[in-house]
Amino acid sequence: MKLARMQHTKKPVALFVILGAVVIVIVVIALVVTHHSSTQAADTPKYQTILPKDDSIEGLGGWDRVSPPSAAPVYAYTDAIRGVAISVSQQPLPESFKNDTDAHLSELAKSYNATDKMNADGTTVYIGTSSKGPQSALFVKNALLVLIKSQSKIDDKQWITYIDSLQ
Repeated sequence: MKLARMQHTKKPVALFVILGAVVIVIVVIALVVTHHSSTQAADTPKYQTILPKDDSIEGLGGWDRVSPPSAAPVYAYTDAIRGVAISVSQQPLPESFKNDTDAHLSELAKSYNATDKMNADGTTVYIGTSSKGPQSALFVKNALLVLIKSQSKIDDKQWITYIDSLQ
């Protein structure tokens, strides 16, 4: 008789434990989704950025922060130039660059092996080409330090056209 009562009382306890576990899982999932959504929405540049004329950041897939949380904010978007994938990162011009911007940009370009210098409608651009094909383009525009990395080689005229389109 005692054995029958004990088995009968274990079923409601087990049911409550299972229901409690399900509720906890649902709450945790809801918190993770809410936190992820609010983090994505809040993670956008707090400074004026440049994009290709007639494009929106939504059309380009949005911003990605590419700098660590403890460092100065650097944001990037992805695009393509004539079918070649590129990543365009930008940040406010560092304080150290504000005096003698050209010299600082030139030094930074050397560190990227970007030694080809060209002019894109008044903007000095340094381009470096890896032996495997990818390129890096560095320049300053609208008080932003911009770095573009390509997946493969891009013609100089196409670089100039793309950089000219940034506003």
